[in-house]
Amino acid sequence: MAGTAHTEHAHPNYVAIWAVLLAALIISLLLAYLEHAAIAVGLIFAIAIVKAALVAGFYMGLKFETRYVVLAITAGIVTLGILFAGLYPDITRVYGG
Repeated sequence: MAGTAHTEHAHPNYVAIWAVLLAALIISLLLAYLEHAAIAVGLIFAIAIVKAALVAGFYMGLKFETRYVVLAITAGIVTLGILFAGLYPDITRVYGG
């Protein structure tokens, strides 16, 4: 196509990314048994954000997209952060803290 620049990039190691996501899942599940619920919830949310970034960046290909697409996705992630901030007090109140 005229006017469209397409750059080639190396494929990421999907198995390694999957292994990191699996390890993060196991850590999140183990954190649920932590005595301090407020710390556990904060760490679980932090791990969830890292996992979302890995999936968006590599599996969805956003690492290789234009700046405008990344900006639109970042707006969604910021909205997710607002949701997490709103749920955090409720979760720690219900499950102890």
